[in-house]
Amino acid sequence: MPDQQSPVQLKKTITLWKGLALAVSTVIGSGLFGLPGMALEIGNVLTVAGGWLLISVMLIPLVYIFTYLGLTFTSSAGLSKYAQVSLGDWGAHAVTAVLCGTFVVGIPVLAIIGGAYAQNICGLPENAVYWLAIVILIVATGFNLMGVAEVNWINSASLLALIVVTAFIVFSNGSFFIIGLHVFGETLAGKENLNYADLWRTAALLFWAFIGWENLSFSMEEFKSPSKTIPAVYWASFVLVITLYMALTITSIGAEVSGVSVRGASGLSSLVGRTAIGSLQVLVMIVVITANACAWVMGASRLYYASGRDGILPAIVGKLTIKGIPFNSLLLSLVIYCSVILAAGYLRLPSANLVLVVSQNFLILYLLSIFAYWKTDRRSRRWLVTLLGLLSCGFLLSGFNWWVLYPAFLLGAGYCNYRRTKPGMPVS
Repeated sequence: MPDQQSPVQLKKTITLWKGLALAVSTVIGSGLFGLPGMALEIGNVLTVAGGWLLISVMLIPLVYIFTYLGLTFTSSAGLSKYAQVSLGDWGAHAVTAVLCGTFVVGIPVLAIIGGAYAQNICGLPENAVYWLAIVILIVATGFNLMGVAEVNWINSASLLALIVVTAFIVFSNGSFFIIGLHVFGETLAGKENLNYADLWRTAALLFWAFIGWENLSFSMEEFKSPSKTIPAVYWASFVLVITLYMALTITSIGAEVSGVSVRGASGLSSLVGRTAIGSLQVLVMIVVITANACAWVMGASRLYYASGRDGILPAIVGKLTIKGIPFNSLLLSLVIYCSVILAAGYLRLPSANLVLVVSQNFLILYLLSIFAYWKTDRRSRRWLVTLLGLLSCGFLLSGFNWWVLYPAFLLGAGYCNYRRTKPGMPVS
């Protein structure tokens, strides 16, 4: 009996590892190496410490909700299905519009962060950041064109590289880590009053650190033994992400207090440069960000394919090759992503602002997911979980003001597309 069970157990372990690697590669990468420095650009060390502590706690009910929804709807439609449950048939059209409008900003900006590191290590002119970002997306798309197996391989390599690089940075800058811990202790003790507006802006930016679990929802069909692997992947990745982010954040705050600037999208390169193998570590960081791009490109292409198959997007993106690869959606989206990168470079758009746009769009989608959870979970706990989720999203949305017009426009465009594509429905 043990001999018969061991292959099954091994298969479950491999499935869990692949799911964890996909989840971590989707959630972190550009954020892990970019956010610590970007957060210090818009807030002081105490505000950044408070923002990290706050956002880490606020995400707990949302991870629970996505775990529940992933178990309930094991479909590649992911968020689209959650929105359909929340809003009715037009919800799938609306969320597709919001996601399309979000991916065309989010995927380019994570590539730009990777380009900033590549520009730093190569010593190239500042404008090279955007061309290097395009190269990163071409490589990420190339891996996706090879198939899911290759993406799984780079995700696994990325997860190991993340842990190793983070450990190198923290241990080689141990004095900064200790100083950063002291700052976190002061923040927890409430020795300094934190300004609400600064705390909100920092927390809203840091929300980018945890974007990705909703993207993972598009891969639910690929999970084996979902009742065990889906909760394990969500919660294990949450703990791992918190650990990695906190380690680098504490170290970067300690460095900033000590007079070593780590501000900006490639700010952590200042810490890496202090080690004996700094150049190699920066190179590994670029590889990790490319893996992050692979995971996001994969999730987005699955959304485009599913939406094209269901008649929400043009049918041309809803086709697969004989190997099951969404070739059309991958190539068309690559052209769009590269165009956005060039536009961002020409207009000199700050990466932090682009990250905030992505964060607010996903918060709107999180609200729809919370409502889907409330409608489907019949247990009494849904009231508490829903309340906590709404409080988290409400706080993070409170300071966007007129920015919310963008996701509102996208929701409206999705609704209009639904009315247009459904026979018998009036257009005006």
